[in-house]
Amino acid sequence: MNLILLLSDRYGRAAGLAVAGALLFASVQAMAQSPAPPVQGDKNNPTAEQPSQPGPPVRDIRVRGTQRIEPGTVLSYMSIRPGDPYNPQTVDASLKTLFATGLFADVKINWDGSLLTVSVVENPIINRVVFEGESKVSEKDLTKEVQLKPRMVFTRAKAQADVQRIIELYRRNGKFAATVDPELIQRPQNRVDLIFSIVEGPTTGVARISFIGNKVFDDSTLKEQIATEESEWWKFLSTNDNYDPDRLTFDREQLRRFYLKNGYADFRVLSAIAELSPDRRDFYITFTVDEGPIYKFGKVVINSKIRELYPAGLRPLVPIISGRTYNAELVDKSIDALTNAAGTKGFAFAEIHPRIARNKAKHTIDVVFDIEQGPRVYIEKINIAGNTRTLDKVIRREFRLVEGDAFNRVLVDRSRTRIRSLGFFKDVDIKPAPGSQPDRTVLNVNVTEQSTGELQLGVGYSSTSSIVGQFSYTERNLFGRGQFLRASISLSSISKEAVLSFTEPYFLDRPISAGFDVYKTIVQFDQADYQSDTDAIGLRLGFPTSEYGSVGLRYTYRIDSVNPFANAPSAILLASGTESTSSLGYTYSYNTLDDPLKPRHGLTFQISQDFAGLGGSLKYLRSRAAFSYRRPVLWDQFVATFSANAGYINGYGGQPVRLNERFFEGGDTFRGFDIAGIGPRELFAGHNSALGGETMAVGTLDLRLPDILPADYGISASLFTDFGTLGHIASQPGLQTCGRAGRNVPCVVDDLALRASAGIAIGWKSPFGPVEIDFAVPYIKQSYDKTQVIRFSAGTGL
Repeated sequence: MNLILLLSDRYGRAAGLAVAGALLFASVQAMAQSPAPPVQGDKNNPTAEQPSQPGPPVRDIRVRGTQRIEPGTVLSYMSIRPGDPYNPQTVDASLKTLFATGLFADVKINWDGSLLTVSVVENPIINRVVFEGESKVSEKDLTKEVQLKPRMVFTRAKAQADVQRIIELYRRNGKFAATVDPELIQRPQNRVDLIFSIVEGPTTGVARISFIGNKVFDDSTLKEQIATEESEWWKFLSTNDNYDPDRLTFDREQLRRFYLKNGYADFRVLSAIAELSPDRRDFYITFTVDEGPIYKFGKVVINSKIRELYPAGLRPLVPIISGRTYNAELVDKSIDALTNAAGTKGFAFAEIHPRIARNKAKHTIDVVFDIEQGPRVYIEKINIAGNTRTLDKVIRREFRLVEGDAFNRVLVDRSRTRIRSLGFFKDVDIKPAPGSQPDRTVLNVNVTEQSTGELQLGVGYSSTSSIVGQFSYTERNLFGRGQFLRASISLSSISKEAVLSFTEPYFLDRPISAGFDVYKTIVQFDQADYQSDTDAIGLRLGFPTSEYGSVGLRYTYRIDSVNPFANAPSAILLASGTESTSSLGYTYSYNTLDDPLKPRHGLTFQISQDFAGLGGSLKYLRSRAAFSYRRPVLWDQFVATFSANAGYINGYGGQPVRLNERFFEGGDTFRGFDIAGIGPRELFAGHNSALGGETMAVGTLDLRLPDILPADYGISASLFTDFGTLGHIASQPGLQTCGRAGRNVPCVVDDLALRASAGIAIGWKSPFGPVEIDFAVPYIKQSYDKTQVIRFSAGTGL
């Protein structure tokens, strides 16, 4: 302003204003072109000066509101300490850290200029977790699903996460309308009971399953291939008639496998859609498929880079025939067959690589199997887990491999089968894991132990023995050492028995089993008109002869008393009295079954002989043989079994075979006939008494049906036919055959005639004990045989 007045006085008012404006414009332009001076506290300018004056020092930090948590614990989470200058950013970071611990529902920090006060509200501790309203899903499953447990800190975020987990669990069980409401009940000392109040709602079923794009197979056929089922009132035992997303994914895979099995190699599931009805009660599931053309097998070639494995010798093991409809399962079976063949010949590391070549013009598929020697891998370590009771050595001694051996898949599978055969474990899983080096592997063995001890007070009923009572103690894994001990007393209308038995499977830590048996048996044999009383002691010794074979040796000393009933036939009276038997015997067994509990393929063979006469009063030689073979048939859905048993006993030194030493067949051993219902009999004056036979042969054809209901129900069924014969009694003084005896004279009928029966067997592992029912009708029999169409047995124990 002074400049303007000075210029106005010297050059006039107008000229002064012009000159002043020009000078002002020049100065503004110069300021715009010059760099701006640094602004104090500018975070975008690294050269800016930050506030250098610190806040007042924190004289003390006090914690209020803690109950369980020590104040020192709260202070440990804070970034500021007494004596530090007060900094709002540091206090804010401490506040966030305290919230992040999840220990507190609320945190406040107050600053009065010298004192920092931290006020906290602790999250409560969960006293217990309770579920109310559950019925479809068990409390055990709910407890495993939720993350909050007793003695954990409760937070609302974790509670809401558990609510979602429970809802998802119910949806997997078909309850899409289920709701869950978490509730808290306050307890002293800042504890709470967490209650999940559940309203399950109706089960969401499957109203309809539809298929779009299927031309070769109709909807009914495809519905049989998937696990999901349509809801029907009569499917009250089914658990698959509700919508489950995981099961729907499984169904897609099942459809793919079905079409690949039937030659449709280009098959695809384009979509699988589940639509919920407006009332949220049912789902409508629609599969859209593209079947594609059908293919046949073309050329089948085996290329072996291992000189000792000749393609010509391996080709018969491959179940693929050129010109037949393509089946992807046959390719997998071929890989398994070639792998096992290579493993049995010592090439445990052979790798089978199939190459599939489609010819879309001819609709054929050529299959080439390349066999290569893979890298040799050695077992670095064998880890065993899950055996809380069983000693490690009991499991390790069943292994066909030891640490340092070359890895062999065949021997690993065999080891798993042997461990399962012990009967100590519900499940056995062996998985290889990478070792410390590329050529090392670690075998991790995970077992799930099951109860091996039984203290049983049982009551049962069977059509053979009427009411049966039993008190027994059995331990199959004594002290975790694999030893077997059994002491039992059983009573029924036809027998009374007391048994004490012990077996050490690895005597002196060698693969030799040793044991003893002491027993007393009283049998009321109404079918043969006598009662027997037996006291015996036996010693046993066994050892393996090969991977699948074993030999058992035994010595038995018995004292038998035979007491005929009043008015017993003359053939029974001849056996009256007390005799002693001192016998030495052996048994050779061979077993290749794939599973000891529910086998599907393999064979068993057993032959045994007992020689009596090393002391005692009886002299005889008894020989027995048994054989069975089973394999899957009819698209691998059924298991067929053929079994046969044969026996022969003959006396020597001028002694006939005593009555109670002969073979008696019927009941459990020959269904459709009563106990001792077939074989030689004495006929006279209304009597029809079984005499047993010295020669027997019984065979069985059995077809185990696929499970109709889920395996958890424990119901099994099979069709069978039993056939065989029993007879041949050496001539004894006072006995005549019926063909030669006159009328009104006791005679023996002994013709080794063929018998046969057929029927169905049903088994049920019920909650109160096993139940078995056999329906059998004899279609070949003799007029003097005694039949039994229905055989029933059931039992329970405490």
